[in-house]
Amino acid sequence: MKKLIISSILVSSFLSASSLETIGVDVSYTDSNDEIKSITIKREKPDNCKGVKFNPSTILGGNLVDEKVPQDCKKSFITYLGKVSPIKYSPKVETYGEIEVLDFIDKANDNENMLLVDSRTVNWYLNQTIPSAVNVPFIHLNKAQYPDDFVDAMDILGVEITDDGYDFTNAKELLLFCNGVWCGQSPLSMKNLIAIGYPEEKLKWYRGGIQSWLSLGFPTIKPN
Repeated sequence: MKKLIISSILVSSFLSASSLETIGVDVSYTDSNDEIKSITIKREKPDNCKGVKFNPSTILGGNLVDEKVPQDCKKSFITYLGKVSPIKYSPKVETYGEIEVLDFIDKANDNENMLLVDSRTVNWYLNQTIPSAVNVPFIHLNKAQYPDDFVDAMDILGVEITDDGYDFTNAKELLLFCNGVWCGQSPLSMKNLIAIGYPEEKLKWYRGGIQSWLSLGFPTIKPN
């Protein structure tokens, strides 16, 4: 009976989390024209893609997808960049998938102490990012090379710089990401943060990053 109850709770939690994928999460952002826009984050499924049959010959054909699959239903990504990251950055840093990212974004709407962080350099961020993400480039967390940007980054993350070092009392819960499992920018951000004493339990990592996000049909925005 105990196992049955636990299983029911787990199934219920999974269904609740999965519903975010179809219902979506509403967020606001400022675009490149300094206008406030709203977007619902949910998977994009073009009408002409809904009839594509899910079978080995169509999904995993000679060129990954069969030539009969509509162009709108295909995504292409460069596959040879970077170095593949381990699934866990450290024992204390949780690794997130897309459902957990959506849940984090949803909760962050009402919690200013939760921050979705795009760790990539500015040019990557301005090209496209996950809605509601704030850009804190990994290079700005290198105090020696970018002292002024480092101070600004600490302010964004809720860290107070004191005469004795750093006060993490109001440090925010961060979910960091970059380009994909091959991208080293968010791991470098975490490395630099942990080096100054940032609490590891306040760090989360979306390992899949932009590439996984796009491969599943979730939207991105061009921020200001």
